[in-house]
Amino acid sequence: MEPNRGLRQQPGFACEECRRRKARCDRGRPKCGFCTESGTTCVIVNKRQQRGPKKGQLNAMRSQIATLQWQLNQHFEGSNPEDGGVGKARSRRSSTMRDLDLSEDRTAFPEGFHLIQTDSAEDIDPSLTYVASAAPTAAAPMGPAALPTCAGSDHADAGFAEWADTFDWQPDDLDDSLCFSDGTGLDSFARTLEGVDTSLTSPKLPLTDVMQADLDQLYFDRVHPICPIVHRGRYFASAAKERPDAARASLQGAMRGMAAAMSAQWCDHVDSICHETRLLLEANCSVRAKSKDDIPLEHIQAWLLLAHAELLRAGEQQAMLTAGRAFRLVQMARLHEIDAYEEATTQQPEGRFAEIEEKRRTFWQAFCLDRFLCLRNEWPLTLHDEMVRTRLPVPEQNFQNNQYIRVSFLHEIMMQTGPSTLSSFAECVVLAAIHGRCLTHRRANSTDRSVNPSGDFWANQERLASAAEKRIQILGSSTVGIDNDPMLLFAHILAHGAFLSLSDTARRTPGVALEQQLVSAYERRASVAALEIGRLAKAVSSLSCFKAHPFLPDLLSYAAAFLSTPSESVMGGCDVVGQILCVLKELQVVNILAREHLQTSQALQI
Repeated sequence: MEPNRGLRQQPGFACEECRRRKARCDRGRPKCGFCTESGTTCVIVNKRQQRGPKKGQLNAMRSQIATLQWQLNQHFEGSNPEDGGVGKARSRRSSTMRDLDLSEDRTAFPEGFHLIQTDSAEDIDPSLTYVASAAPTAAAPMGPAALPTCAGSDHADAGFAEWADTFDWQPDDLDDSLCFSDGTGLDSFARTLEGVDTSLTSPKLPLTDVMQADLDQLYFDRVHPICPIVHRGRYFASAAKERPDAARASLQGAMRGMAAAMSAQWCDHVDSICHETRLLLEANCSVRAKSKDDIPLEHIQAWLLLAHAELLRAGEQQAMLTAGRAFRLVQMARLHEIDAYEEATTQQPEGRFAEIEEKRRTFWQAFCLDRFLCLRNEWPLTLHDEMVRTRLPVPEQNFQNNQYIRVSFLHEIMMQTGPSTLSSFAECVVLAAIHGRCLTHRRANSTDRSVNPSGDFWANQERLASAAEKRIQILGSSTVGIDNDPMLLFAHILAHGAFLSLSDTARRTPGVALEQQLVSAYERRASVAALEIGRLAKAVSSLSCFKAHPFLPDLLSYAAAFLSTPSESVMGGCDVVGQILCVLKELQVVNILAREHLQTSQALQI
């Protein structure tokens, strides 16, 4: 029997000319039959790149297709009951997509783009029912047989590559986005859907109901203690709805993304969850708000949580870009003046206390994030405390139980001389304000001067030092709970960190160094503060690195850098630096800031 008998064609690769014509090549050597007859140079490439999408591109295309699917679903269902769009859309969806009438807006779809609906939902993943396809030809008819397997089978990649090769899809000609046969991509097609109303959709996250419930619980166990902006009862009441609105769906995605970022089990899902949440936020934040009431609070909370998740995963610069969206929405919603006109009504609206308190906490969380992001890099602040007319956060118990209580304003607490009973979150807000004023104080005196600064410098320096010392004395009676309250631990470290900032300001300000006695006094106080920060850092081990505040590595590295200064000879300083580095090693598992500070410290030691 001949070795090639029964084969469809001769072994080997087709020549480049036959491949260009998409014609069958007889694989003749040294020249094929067509090239011999036409006199064309027969070029044969024996080594070819692997067909199909690039590595990781298939998952990206599936994610983009899933995103387009929920946008298209809403476009076909309609969102305005007054014009009967819902009933018409449902009747259209009852038939196959081949009978779909797109005469309303055919220009919204690029040429060569078609929608296919399979006859059997068991063939592919239900979340990927609608897919992009090239125009039907005789070799590739419309129908279930022409649909590539996108998910749910072991041979998905091979099937997708074979389908792509049908339309001469070469990987070298592609970028990281899905392309259609006419060269357009999903990104350009998504821009044609800017007018699509997605207010009734939610992101199709690759998570089951059990996984989502686990992430929700993980959020309130680990994230809420350091970012207490969501009321537990109100959240679960809305989460029980089968189809939450886009604002609530965005918040759910951001909460689960932040919970996954503070977990070793779910860390692989962080990027996909945050990506889907960002897509939904950007799709629904394009609506123009006519008043502050038109801005959903959930959108602001979602952007804040996304910024915290990016802080843990990507660093401060990326978090700053995302946080800027939240800061502007906070200003547009005027959350800085929630209690500006409350004196007109002495009675708090019954049943609305938790709702109003959630707005207060959202503002103060943005306020703290603004300060903490700007401290190390000395970026300009966005939210200034001079115009804040929103009361400080109430204790957690009153917030969750919807029990009304009135807390003082920030400026009242800063001038208060008696004892204080603020919650740990409120204490962090006050200390964040002190650090922000320390930053402003340093920037105001950083210009070069030919003479010594006026007495205002030392007056401001002493005023800030007194405010920090007062917070340390108030927090001194509540050191018992630092092993269980990450916000309280962070507040203690913040209070001592203020003296490190003031000492650095006195040492770096031009003209002040001549007054060596005053500068030395602040350096001695900063040395005590750095040692205390090292002692408090031991509590991170018992608290768990998964519950630590995201900005804790900045303060720890600040103290370690101060104690490592050659001019500082503090007894036991080397041991404290070693303890801080051990804590940073624990935190680097979930916090990229700890990893960066640890690498910097090791580079300095080398």
